Amino acid sequence: MTENRFFKKAYTLLEPSQTMQLYSEWAESYDETMVNFDYQTPRRCAEALHRHNAHPDIEIMDVGCGSGISGQALKDAGFKHIDGSDISAEMLEKAALRKAVYRTLTQVHLPHPFDFDKGAYQAITAMGVIAENHAPPEAIRQLIEKLDNGGLLVFSLNNHTLENEDYMKSCIAVCADGLAEILEQEEGPHITQLEMTSKIMVMRRL
Repeated sequence: MTENRFFKKAYTLLEPSQTMQLYSEWAESYDETMVNFDYQTPRRCAEALHRHNAHPDIEIMDVGCGSGISGQALKDAGFKHIDGSDISAEMLEKAALRKAVYRTLTQVHLPHPFDFDKGAYQAITAMGVIAENHAPPEAIRQLIEKLDNGGLLVFSLNNHTLENEDYMKSCIAVCADGLAEILEQEEGPHITQLEMTSKIMVMRRL
């Protein structure tokens, strides 16, 4: 597989402005890249959500939706009511081209990327978003706090991110504080052509 310059940049980002620039430049070819490199995490996240709440009419917020690959996976899993948000206007333009996937798409801004009301959604997904040089460990608590009791948070932690113990410590701390419980944590393929794996986490708000 030919080396991809965007992947190399993605794992060397140092600040938010670099993240914005990366996804602005990558938007045009992002979908093609992810297909070619066999990106498995969105499908696995959507299937994990379906295992714990298969009702097609639940309200879902797809955080960091990018070009909409994640929303397409949710739709393919049978979900109907999906909203998306992202920091990149260029990525959102691509997501908007996916017919009948998203009801609404919202550009959000740092340092407040989760700009929606508590309890507005029965499920929140963050596929490939909570990661080193992207969303920090505290994002897990912030997203759990956006759910009402019984709401589900489904997210992935890739193998590079798991090298930073703070991410799993954040999951454990949220549970220790009585805010949530872990329903599932499944290791599996992330980007197969890069031999990357990810852990899919499903957490329920208590």
